[in-house]
Amino acid sequence: MNGRGTAIFIAAFTVVLLALGAGYLVSRTYAPPTSAAPPITPEVRQFSLHMHATEAGEATMRHWMPPTVVVNVGDTVILKVTNSDPENSHGFVLAAFNISAPVIAPAQTETFRFRAIRPGVYHYGCSLVGCAPDHADQTGQFIVLGNP
Repeated sequence: MNGRGTAIFIAAFTVVLLALGAGYLVSRTYAPPTSAAPPITPEVRQFSLHMHATEAGEATMRHWMPPTVVVNVGDTVILKVTNSDPENSHGFVLAAFNISAPVIAPAQTETFRFRAIRPGVYHYGCSLVGCAPDHADQTGQFIVLGNP
């Protein structure tokens, strides 16, 4: 090897050696997380659900606000269900957790307390059949995250 070839070889060898050393240091100091999600500690979570009525031209649309409630397995849930529809009574049912209120009069509130013990996606809605023409659309989702 001539002088110039030796200098290139030493420079390339040094760069590779430094890269390997840096990679070793990073691998020794960086510990990847054991889980993407933090451990879940059961909490008491309170939500207000409202049967909301909105005028849409000559029709009235009724829906639950918020349309989706998300909790973790083991959480104690307090649901305050209010009928904000000024004209009609409505009911409430979350059958997966054996919760039901047959009739909630306008401006009235029912409160339910239960423990979310099974993960999954569950549906809640109005249990008073014939309360309004859009009864079938008066639904929402109750989502329980985690492992049993």
